Amino acid sequence: MDGPQSKQLYSWKEILPHMEEIRAEATNQFIAAWKSARSRHASDFMWHETMGYVIVKRDDAARRIVLSPRMPEILKEMGYAFDPGTFCSHPNIPDKQDSRSNSNNGGGDTAMAPADDAAKTCWRPAHARFALRCEPPYLRSFSLVRLTRELQPCLQARRSLLKSKLRPDEMLLSINQFPLLGAGTYIDGQSSPNGPLLGSQMLSDVCINPIPSFTLEIDGINDRRGAVPYTGVPVFRDTNTLWPFTDKHQSTDPFKGGVLAKCDSGSDRDSACSVDSHATTAAPTSIAADTGVSRLPWSAPYSESQPDMQLAPNLPRQPSEPPSNKNCLLLDSPLFGIGNGGVLRITLCAADLNEARLLHDQLAPISAIMAALTAATPIVKGYLVDRDCYWDVQCGTVDDRTLQERGIVPLTTAKGRLQKSRYGSIDMYLGPEDASMDLAFRSQYNDCTFTYDEESHQMMHNAVGIDERLSFHVSRLFVRDIHYAPERMLGNKGKGMSVRSDGQEHFKRFLGCSRQNVCLYPPNKNTGSGWEVAVMSLEVQLTDAENAAFITFIVLLSRVIISYRLNLYLPISLMDENMARAQKPNAVREQLFYFRRDLFGGRDGKSNGSGRISKRKNAASSWHTVHHAHASAGSERGVFGPRGKGLRENAEYVELTIDEIINGSATYCVSGIMNIILNYLPSMRLEFEDEQVLRRQLLLVKKRASGKLCTLAAWMRNFVQKHPEYNHDSEVSQSINYDMLRTMNDIEEGKTAAPELLG
Repeated sequence: MDGPQSKQLYSWKEILPHMEEIRAEATNQFIAAWKSARSRHASDFMWHETMGYVIVKRDDAARRIVLSPRMPEILKEMGYAFDPGTFCSHPNIPDKQDSRSNSNNGGGDTAMAPADDAAKTCWRPAHARFALRCEPPYLRSFSLVRLTRELQPCLQARRSLLKSKLRPDEMLLSINQFPLLGAGTYIDGQSSPNGPLLGSQMLSDVCINPIPSFTLEIDGINDRRGAVPYTGVPVFRDTNTLWPFTDKHQSTDPFKGGVLAKCDSGSDRDSACSVDSHATTAAPTSIAADTGVSRLPWSAPYSESQPDMQLAPNLPRQPSEPPSNKNCLLLDSPLFGIGNGGVLRITLCAADLNEARLLHDQLAPISAIMAALTAATPIVKGYLVDRDCYWDVQCGTVDDRTLQERGIVPLTTAKGRLQKSRYGSIDMYLGPEDASMDLAFRSQYNDCTFTYDEESHQMMHNAVGIDERLSFHVSRLFVRDIHYAPERMLGNKGKGMSVRSDGQEHFKRFLGCSRQNVCLYPPNKNTGSGWEVAVMSLEVQLTDAENAAFITFIVLLSRVIISYRLNLYLPISLMDENMARAQKPNAVREQLFYFRRDLFGGRDGKSNGSGRISKRKNAASSWHTVHHAHASAGSERGVFGPRGKGLRENAEYVELTIDEIINGSATYCVSGIMNIILNYLPSMRLEFEDEQVLRRQLLLVKKRASGKLCTLAAWMRNFVQKHPEYNHDSEVSQSINYDMLRTMNDIEEGKTAAPELLG
């Protein structure tokens, strides 16, 4: 291949022949980061949040609200320079342009007034021109006083600063996805579809931020897959919904014989299968077979004489075949996923790698619960859909796996079959580096299949000190391709390119191509932080009070996990099933979730159960019974003592409502995460007023879990179904959307009360 002309960014096709070199350099960078941080121990716990916003434009005369593509203009007005070279790294991964600072070189932030916090906020452009994301200007040190007194005012000051840049007919909303994106007229200045940037039948090129890294990432997803990753979203069936349902916004059938066709059959796009030059490398192997119960190579074989080693059943995973377009809305662009505006991400900076591994593993099982509690996306492309969360939709829209990797055609050139999209839930727990450091971990929890890169794994395995599970975790990243590379990562030599190192950039590029419900990041030299764990499954909430409450809950939970060494481990298969249930409509009230019965058991290395699961027959009908039982049970603080009648003898996992998981259940002998957190607060020796403020913040989460307060998704669904113009046909019209978003804006500004949402 002739070397490309000198430029700032190279596309996926241009870097594909050199992907193995990039992988090798990324592996070396991780090994170097691991060695440099191996003995490092941070004295202070720090954290920061990332939030997203969407800007919309209203037409009061026409009763219509559309997206406003003015975010680049607004960011420039705030002094943000749009140099394409600035965005060479993935926007979700801090890099050497990261302006967050640590004023004490590892000791946390200093007190800063909310207005100053907002003025120095790190603003980040999103893939979509109508959205942006932001982070605080510093890493927040753990202080309950700051959680109670400063967090919400800082969020409010940040929002006020953005609102001051809006025009009179614009509104700023913290929502996960604009309800009418892709349906009719949805953005100001909308152009015709099938533009050169997106090539979408549904989305105008006006939607995408024309930053080279963003457009190249979308091209890379489509090019690598060999087709646009169509995603089917099941429509909610109301009384007058035409059934079978046909997506009226889909002009052509993207399926041929059950296999996705290219969106443009005349294009020169090749699939990764046909141009994959790195297929000659040593092929990695799946850690376990696809049939039966999956086992990892370090797992002890199951024996009837060892009931504590019994594996949970390997529950069905998502099918590898493309979704049927029957009774589904079809989304045809990665921008439907990575362009969503709403983000609520909490990043926790651990003291060292061992603490980061513990947080990674213990926060993963709670991620589905948090997704259900923050559900905020019941409307997609102008229709009520049969889910309340956007997680699977987002994962599907950015799925760049080839037909071979999805298991549709036999493997010939691909590295192996990949069970999940590059976005999804975690494939494995990390466990402790030394088994004596966390006796609660059992290798049997890693009961699902995944594929890893053999060469990268061998390189890390040869590096003295990197344990096998961490090697597998990192080498799992390298079965993916990065979708573009900046010039500073690649050097021109004659007619070819050679990879050259530049800090951790190669490794961070692979991190940016994979996003799980929890993510482990290496130490950031520029911010002074150590190993970081990001919680990714939450959907952004409408008001700053809600966002502050959920941030506070996650930060406190992380401290409780470390202080009490909670044991939240679930088999990966059960965690995946929980994530599927969390996205269903009204999951807080109507779904049961697998959860560990005893959060304090198993820490001595002895199993507190048989691995068996206690199941319940009906989730929805049990909610009111359980709810009233809690109301008459008296105080719920502390650990419940006697075994309840509803608990199967020796059950290690039980199916519980979210109310029981968060608030506890005497019937099922479950302590309740909130009760454990509340028991932890007195140890912090807070002033009385500060503790009361903190308890009021947590009360919102507690009531949301109990069902006394509804999720934003439930509120939106109820608003639509009660609207006088709604025809009970699942369709959300422009006028209904106008009334709903105006009301949501008034709620956020405090002009309209919403006791069912906020109390």
